[in-house]
Amino acid sequence: MSLVRKWLLQFEWLLRSSTLRLAALLSAIFALGFVVAIFVALTLGQRALEQRVDATLTVLAQGSGVAQTRVDGAGMIRRPVHDLAGLPEPFRRAVERGGGTLDLDDDLMGSDKWRVMVASDNDGRPTMVAVSVEDSADAQELLASILWTTAGIVIALTLAIGVWMGLLAQRRLARINRTLGQLAAGDLSARTVHSQAKDDLDDMSHNLNQTASELERLVSQTRRLSASIAHDLRTPLARLRAQLEMLPEGDGRAAALEEASRLSDIFDTIMRVARIEAGQGREGFEHVSLDELAQDMAETFGPVVEDEGKTLNLEIASSATVQADRAMLVQALANLIQNALVHGGEQITVFVDGYSLGVADNGAGVEPAQFSKIIEPMVRLDAARGTPGSGLGLALVKAVADRHGAKLNLAMHNPHGLRVTLNFTQM
Repeated sequence: MSLVRKWLLQFEWLLRSSTLRLAALLSAIFALGFVVAIFVALTLGQRALEQRVDATLTVLAQGSGVAQTRVDGAGMIRRPVHDLAGLPEPFRRAVERGGGTLDLDDDLMGSDKWRVMVASDNDGRPTMVAVSVEDSADAQELLASILWTTAGIVIALTLAIGVWMGLLAQRRLARINRTLGQLAAGDLSARTVHSQAKDDLDDMSHNLNQTASELERLVSQTRRLSASIAHDLRTPLARLRAQLEMLPEGDGRAAALEEASRLSDIFDTIMRVARIEAGQGREGFEHVSLDELAQDMAETFGPVVEDEGKTLNLEIASSATVQADRAMLVQALANLIQNALVHGGEQITVFVDGYSLGVADNGAGVEPAQFSKIIEPMVRLDAARGTPGSGLGLALVKAVADRHGAKLNLAMHNPHGLRVTLNFTQM
């Protein structure tokens, strides 16, 4: 990736910033209004000046007569239309079209800008009257220069202030968004920083922190409660199992012991999920090669799967190394393999593709609409109620994924079946 592209990617958020877009839009509207106002003012001012000059020229033409037929004075020319000898050619063309403003290439009597009008004198003869408008044109140009310069400065300041205020608001929104992202990722201790602006964004930050605190309290309370219940029930459950083992041999005894074991496994899983979800930081994390982990799992569970009359395959497209708790990943993969062994088809595949690790099967699969439900604790679909399990397998996998900042993805497996993937972020 080129340096220019990297630089552009760093500022890509500017294009997505609603505050900066609003600042740019308001600045553009203000600039357009300012430009239109100046243009209209200069145009109307020029027309008003020309109308005043034309009124003066009319009076000058009507004040002439037979005794005064020709005047070539300082800044003014008055001649009959048939007597234009010695005047530059633009005067003749102006007379032909009835008057107008001239821009001469060379100065005439110290001026190169003239206003010309053809009117009738006191004797009714058509007369050309012209006056120099050099000073008026210079004043108009000076006014236009001042207005346009002022407009440029004001527009630049407005845009700069708008962008600066937009950046300040965007930084605060970015902090809020970052906090929301951390909360969504499972870090319930994340909080946003208050400012001293005392505005709506500050109120939003305050409400967000209060909501996060309450959410952290409720989740922590729920986790402690579930873990406490599971822990407290293990002792009477162990006593019940001991008493069942003292019963005479029989079908009832075996079924009761099996049910007691299932309950014990459920409580153990609940406690493991609670411990994983309560974990913080990177303690216990190490460099884990995903392909080596998958190979170890295939070697360990291959014979177990074969004993059930099924086949465990290993597919490694490409491998990567991630920072992870190896024991947790082993537990997650074991749950996925067990889930595929119970609910899947004859073929089970452990796969690695870069930073993606998962298990797929060719069983009946799950409808995409049910994906969000089956990762919830204690949820079992109707089709799975007749099979062993507690509905905690995928919930534990989800807890492991969240603990590692990985994304758990469920998808249909071609041609049929379920494909569960843990997508890790690059180191």
